[in-house]
Amino acid sequence: MLLNVIISFFLLLTTFSSFSAERIPDEFVNTSIIEKLGDSVLLDYELTNSKGELVALSTYLNQGPVILNFAYFTCPRLCHLIVDGMVNGLNLLPNKELENVQILSISFDHRDTLKTTQEFAMKHKHSLKSVNGNSDNWEFLFGPEEVVRKLADSVGFRYYFNEKSNQYAHSSALIFLSPSGLITRYLYGITFRSFDLSMSITESKKNNVISTVESLLLFCYNYDPNEQGYVLEAIKLMKLAGTVTIFMMIGLIYRLNKVKER
Repeated sequence: MLLNVIISFFLLLTTFSSFSAERIPDEFVNTSIIEKLGDSVLLDYELTNSKGELVALSTYLNQGPVILNFAYFTCPRLCHLIVDGMVNGLNLLPNKELENVQILSISFDHRDTLKTTQEFAMKHKHSLKSVNGNSDNWEFLFGPEEVVRKLADSVGFRYYFNEKSNQYAHSSALIFLSPSGLITRYLYGITFRSFDLSMSITESKKNNVISTVESLLLFCYNYDPNEQGYVLEAIKLMKLAGTVTIFMMIGLIYRLNKVKER
């Protein structure tokens, strides 16, 4: 009797597993992001911007951190939500933090044209605050499918075109690059906390000089993929507090000795 129950259970489990595997849509299988932290992005390509100019992606390097936002400009909803979430978070940051930060919104839709790129840019670009009067820190780009595919593959961003719905399935994430083109962070979601954006930008500055305060923040906070954001690490905080306490005690002892000498 017990043997029959066990056999039935395993048969049921096998059937359920097979059914589940068969039912998983291609949209989910082919749109997950493969994180490639520390890898160099392939930027030896040229794409067309919203002004109709052919530009080399490498020209955006060596100036400051780069935020990659993959989208398709005729997207009915999700891409707009991601961009709005990014803009809302960035607008809460001080201008100083956004200096030299370059945003690249790149279309992965083979159907996008100069017109759809300009329409998408006109809808969103004005919503991002200018930094020191500069509004050229956000580019909207499109290009040949094979070029964009290679670029997306180099950062692990995958997308899938559903011929039935005539739309793309894709993940929602921002990808941060260092000034030299190294992948430093992935932020997931359609809303982005200003603190997470600030930490990601700070982390992307590692090829450049960062302030002492920024260094301390990076020391105390660590990105938690489960929380999809930066969390305070208690152990690091305790170490930092202990170090500060030791220096304070040394300073106090030094001052007391000076008083005694008088």
